[in-house]
Amino acid sequence: MARVLPFSALLTSLDSSLEPGDGPPRGNAAPLPTHVRPLLEAANPSAELRRLRDSGGLLKDARPALYVVELHGPAGRFSGPPVRYLLCALTPDAVPSLEQDPYRPRAWEVEPAVTLVADDHGALRALLAEAAARGISVWKGQYDGSPVSLLRIEPSPVSKRLQAVLDEAPMRPLAALSEQGQTLAAVVPLSEPGLELCPIHRALKGVETFKEDTFLTLVAAYARVTELDAPLTTPQGLSAARERLATLVPGQHAVLLVLPGGRGRILRFRQGLDLAHLKGAPRNPTLRSLDLALLNALVLRTVLGIQEPEASGHPQVFPVHGLESLVAGVESGTFQAGFALNPPPVWEVRAVMEAQATLPPRTLRVEPRVPAGLLFLDPEV
Repeated sequence: MARVLPFSALLTSLDSSLEPGDGPPRGNAAPLPTHVRPLLEAANPSAELRRLRDSGGLLKDARPALYVVELHGPAGRFSGPPVRYLLCALTPDAVPSLEQDPYRPRAWEVEPAVTLVADDHGALRALLAEAAARGISVWKGQYDGSPVSLLRIEPSPVSKRLQAVLDEAPMRPLAALSEQGQTLAAVVPLSEPGLELCPIHRALKGVETFKEDTFLTLVAAYARVTELDAPLTTPQGLSAARERLATLVPGQHAVLLVLPGGRGRILRFRQGLDLAHLKGAPRNPTLRSLDLALLNALVLRTVLGIQEPEASGHPQVFPVHGLESLVAGVESGTFQAGFALNPPPVWEVRAVMEAQATLPPRTLRVEPRVPAGLLFLDPEV
């Protein structure tokens, strides 16, 4: 089990509005506001953090504490509740990451490792709300136009209850943890209503076996193919495609095939397929029910003959964030075709955690995420 601990924080002066840095999302890495980029781009970020602390450029908190960050994501824009993360230290003996080949931060003291917690009855969510109501405001402002609040949780009965709950709750980080020291972690319960699990799509490049007509004929043995009416290059077409993909009969699985010219096909996998005999299918029955596992085993491995499509850094299969980016990549000729997936449902992620299984690399990311640079973990503690 992971050990959640208070930590000695290093604080910096923050403007009322943090500017987002350039670049696409980096999986489950923390977003990088512009003020923290020079630190993480240093040759040795941990050494640079020590230098800043020793030179007086950072304020050290008087004693170890826990912190709560309140973020407004997609739900917040519609006056929904904030998503609350607990900022804490995780010990090196924590449980393994939820995904294979997880993102490795440049500095474990700077980039908070998103850590999901099974919270079936909402106990942790309620405790975080109570802690936030009693917390001491450290900073309040905006990041990328959305409100953010940082609150200090003094050592108290509430903080002890938080630690007690997390000592027993199943939790899995979405980033690699430090093996030598503590890791700055951003712990969030899966029960948070404003938490969004976003899929990471797949794109193909340089696959000689992908010929559209032949592919559609062969894949029909495993999936029912339905053509979309509106082109994916229009906002109406994108919305319609998302709705078609998301409104399947419960228990069915499907992916969206993205083709040049804004064309799209829904590939709805046939029910009752025996995956156990397929070489590329996961041995774990829980993992065999994932949309990404079906895509890897049935479409990429079996139909197209791609070897180990789930491997990190694959030369022909590329992870892509966002359906718009996937469609744009196919339209520009960067990719031959793409496969868009539904967000993994919370119950599915919970089942993987319960089975002590590990997801394929780059299966999902969460939104909203805690931006790096709100505070740092003192590397000397």
